[in-house]
Amino acid sequence: MATEQSIERVEDLGEGDKGQAALWGAEIKSANKYLHDWRKDAKHIEERYLDKRGPYEDSEFRVNLFWSTMQVILASLYAQPPKADVKRLYDDPNDEASRVAGEIMGRLLNNDIQRDGSTSNAAIRTAVQDWCIVGMGQVWARYDVETEIETYAEVQDPITGEVMVPEEQVERITKEDALIEWVHWADFLYSPARIWEEVRWVARRVYMTREQLVARFGEEIGRKVPMSQKPATKMDPLNGSSQPIPKDPWNRAEVYEIWDKRTKMVYWYNQECDYLLDQREDPLQLKDFFPCPSPMFANLTSSALLPRPDFIMAQGQFEQMNELNTRATWLTRAMKVVGVYDKSAEGVQRMLSQAIENQLIPVDNWAMFAESGGVKGKIDWLPLDLVSSTVEKLKMFQESVKAQIYEVLGISDIMRGASKASETASAQQIKAQFGSTRMQLKQFAVAKFVQGALGIKAEIIEKHFQPETILKRSNIMMSADAQYAQPAIELLKNPEECEYRVTVEADSLSLVDRNAQIQSYTQMMTAVGQAMQQITPMIEKVPAAAPAMLGIIKSFVAKFKASEELEGMFDQAMQAMQNQINQPKQPDPIKLAEVEEKHAGAIQRKAAAVKSLADAEATTVAAMLPFPAPPEMYVGQPPSTTGGQPPGPQGPQGPQGQPPQMRPQGPQMQQPQQPQQMPGQMPLPGMPR
Repeated sequence: MATEQSIERVEDLGEGDKGQAALWGAEIKSANKYLHDWRKDAKHIEERYLDKRGPYEDSEFRVNLFWSTMQVILASLYAQPPKADVKRLYDDPNDEASRVAGEIMGRLLNNDIQRDGSTSNAAIRTAVQDWCIVGMGQVWARYDVETEIETYAEVQDPITGEVMVPEEQVERITKEDALIEWVHWADFLYSPARIWEEVRWVARRVYMTREQLVARFGEEIGRKVPMSQKPATKMDPLNGSSQPIPKDPWNRAEVYEIWDKRTKMVYWYNQECDYLLDQREDPLQLKDFFPCPSPMFANLTSSALLPRPDFIMAQGQFEQMNELNTRATWLTRAMKVVGVYDKSAEGVQRMLSQAIENQLIPVDNWAMFAESGGVKGKIDWLPLDLVSSTVEKLKMFQESVKAQIYEVLGISDIMRGASKASETASAQQIKAQFGSTRMQLKQFAVAKFVQGALGIKAEIIEKHFQPETILKRSNIMMSADAQYAQPAIELLKNPEECEYRVTVEADSLSLVDRNAQIQSYTQMMTAVGQAMQQITPMIEKVPAAAPAMLGIIKSFVAKFKASEELEGMFDQAMQAMQNQINQPKQPDPIKLAEVEEKHAGAIQRKAAAVKSLADAEATTVAAMLPFPAPPEMYVGQPPSTTGGQPPGPQGPQGPQGQPPQMRPQGPQMQQPQQPQQMPGQMPLPGMPR
């Protein structure tokens, strides 16, 4: 059979489907051999973590420090479900489409991973646990869709009966989801490589019943696949086969789902078949092709892409700790008041077993008994002081070994809640920072892994979900950013543009991150409050500057995490202020009423003045007396036709548009004009006829 060293061309293995099956048989065999040593260690480490013992190990008294240490590390790495932080790539405050697109995607991801019973959360948590225990953890993304055939009836012309639109059957999506599934460490395979970027293909092994095989591959192929995975099968590190479900009564077939980056093809293969079960072209169209992120590997080097579990790094100390604890336990059991005595000295035995208080035991031949040393010469006790000192030294040695384990694994005493009363707060803080340095590196690795998994899920949503599904599940239309929903959806459905405007990150994986997040929110609100206090007086003096001031605060807020909703509120406030500035300024109602009241009073005074002048003119004409001045000079009305001198050639205004001079009063008054004769009136004396 071909091996990994003998392959030069695929054609050498056979033609067509048979050649492809032979190729993947050789690839999988090579990968199983490559992972053999690590799988063997991983199985042993998993048994030590669960404290499983063989038939000759029951007499050991172990201290399962590995279990307790992994519990501390796991709690520090994955204290709560992660929160997807989807945001604009460059925090541009005016890129509203990117902001809302990030909010929509964040809602879709968080609604799944943070709800109770989330399969994505369980898958990621189990993968992190595998990484802590055996050195590798992995998840797998999948697009799950359900469809139904919907039939549209034909449309006929009501007059001629001719078929205008023929009957049509359309496949309609009824349910779709992007799932993240856990992959057991023994079921994940990849091509031998030195670093992840050199990996040519990845595969996962799934165990399928006959019914599942028929539903997936059809009746013909589903019935032919051999059910090689028996319920009683044990772990075989060489080929990686293991019992999929303990004590499962169902027979199952091992099916490998293989994603080949070189050909951009996906293959389904069974090792006992000389043909492929199925093959398809790239079904997900992902950027990096693989439906899984880069696995979490422990203690990698650039020589081989093989994990090295943390337990291996401290296995000597763990074994030594168990040996010391076993020895100390047996010595502790031996620490009791026992001794030996002279069998011929019968009184000594009776003294220990039968004597009560104030009772004397008779001894024959007392002189000989006393001469041989008495009781001290007839009995000898177990040296308890020697045993107790040995146990005490063993306990001290155990503490030294425990400190070595914590030093190797990076678990400091302050992180386990142990500190000395004499230590100051500063000393404890320094110890905590030193002890958490390597823990921060592990937290970064977990965050990177979660980010990769959520990024693949986001890609599946962008490229395969219907816009109606995205709008419905995100509930964005009920938010303040509903007006930006349509351009945001268009951006998400355009992967080339979305790649450079929206990014997916993972946050809040540990309690430390949670506290930091709360502190960040507090700092943001404090800074916003101080900024508002500073710009409020300026806005009151210059209202037109309000949108610009709010824009400055919005740019500042955009730098904080989870500020998308606040930015939407700032947008609404800025738009409202801009609309208010663009509208014409409405006068003050109180001042308007005062002006109208003054205007009405002026009109009344003007009317009274006109009436007074008119009455004076009528009286003057009736008495044949000269009138001092035309009324129009005072009230601005046209010259009266019943009295006074008509205007000259220049009209009521004086020369060059200047108002006529008012008549002087008192002694300087001009001579009155001669009254004119009214029609039908006798001429008066002095009037020209």
